[in-house]
Amino acid sequence: MSIAKALNNAVSGLTATARGTETVASNLANIMTPGYARREVAQSAQTLGGYGGGVRIDGISRVVNATLVAESRLAQSGSADARTRLDFLLQMGDIVGLPGEEGALSTILGEFTNALQAAATRPDDELRLAGVVDAAERLAERLNAASGAVQDARAAADKAIESEVATINAKLEQVAYLNRRIAIIESEGNDPSSLLDQRQAAIDAIAEIIPVQEVARDRGMVALFTTGGAVLLDGSRPSRFEFSAVGQMTPDLSVGIPPVMRLVQNGVELSAAQMQLFEGGSLEAHFAVRDQLAPQIQQELDALAFDLHERLVDPAVDASYPATAAGLFADGGTRASLPTIAGLSARITLNPLVNPDAGGELFRVRDGLGTAFSGPVADSALLLAMADALSASTAFAGGAGFEGNGSLSSRFSELEARVALRRVAAESESSVRNSRSETISGRLMADGVDSDAEMQRLLQYEQAYAANARVIQAIEEMMDQILRL
Repeated sequence: MSIAKALNNAVSGLTATARGTETVASNLANIMTPGYARREVAQSAQTLGGYGGGVRIDGISRVVNATLVAESRLAQSGSADARTRLDFLLQMGDIVGLPGEEGALSTILGEFTNALQAAATRPDDELRLAGVVDAAERLAERLNAASGAVQDARAAADKAIESEVATINAKLEQVAYLNRRIAIIESEGNDPSSLLDQRQAAIDAIAEIIPVQEVARDRGMVALFTTGGAVLLDGSRPSRFEFSAVGQMTPDLSVGIPPVMRLVQNGVELSAAQMQLFEGGSLEAHFAVRDQLAPQIQQELDALAFDLHERLVDPAVDASYPATAAGLFADGGTRASLPTIAGLSARITLNPLVNPDAGGELFRVRDGLGTAFSGPVADSALLLAMADALSASTAFAGGAGFEGNGSLSSRFSELEARVALRRVAAESESSVRNSRSETISGRLMADGVDSDAEMQRLLQYEQAYAANARVIQAIEEMMDQILRL
């Protein structure tokens, strides 16, 4: 081998080891960077005139397990879906409470029943009558607060949808831009690895909101679809999504009736069937909270408020008041009815006729809402009748899944148990999905940058560098010897 060829081999080896060292340094520096894929230097033997001519660098390759990345994105979507639902049910569990828990709906109802029974033992005691009014007012306010919390959760979900739609649009635009840049860089023969990392991170962000499928296209570009088949990006222009949050939610607002809207894609509002194409991520979970989970609890609260109202307007309980008038609890000052039951828990109030702060009289709690003057102070019949009405096992006409006969207390406890069971089921589902996501993320990390392997590769590059440097040193010594001849 000639000195020139030997020198060429050594120089090409030094160049290759330098590129390799840079790659190792980049891998180690980005070991925890989301979306970063391990780099490897692709090398091959170079020939000159049919003889070995050193090392040729063919490029820098990204080592990515596409199947594992796709699984990781689906797992992230499922985990985000379950987490969003669980967060809502945890909030509702705190609002509704558990049987026997301080502040729970059934506990507040129990305090009202106890106040009635205590007043019945001393119907002449105005302090005990005032205790009945206070307990009734707390019960109505507790139902109002629970309904308000449900609607606040719906409004928060609606706002979250608006925010996530903005994120989807921004990330799709980013992917489209990176598609164009990658195509240009590849056509120029340069390495687009850093842009590929950015694109992967952008797609990962979309996948948490909507489950996506990535499909390779020509010139290094990709197309994106939801797992249900909706087109997100296929070409140079991504789909454009629109959504406007309502702001304040009320029980009478429901999906499909303006201003409550579904997702708008490319100027067209999607139908309920088309919305199924976007199932599986946090976006679909927020829609579920707004349109299904929260309205379900609202209906149950309204049904319990209606049952409370109906038990105390029975003429057998208080015959002093007209049959069409409201009882101890009123629907905005009037009598509640099934056709207007929606949102009743938000509107139910204590009848002002018994509330001294509203110009009423305490004696009406004992003598009847329709009485104009105080009757016998020892008469406890009405107080006992109201307490008995609350504890009576009766059929339920308010719907919301409450079936059979039962007392009002048992139905309040049933609602608390329902919410608790839904929360437990959501916790279990979230745990399973999080475990799957963590497992796949662990596999993805293991398939990525391994610091031990990178350090071993660095040692190999160091040895190769030393060998090539020794060749150049030997050539220099030979040239010195020749020049001294």
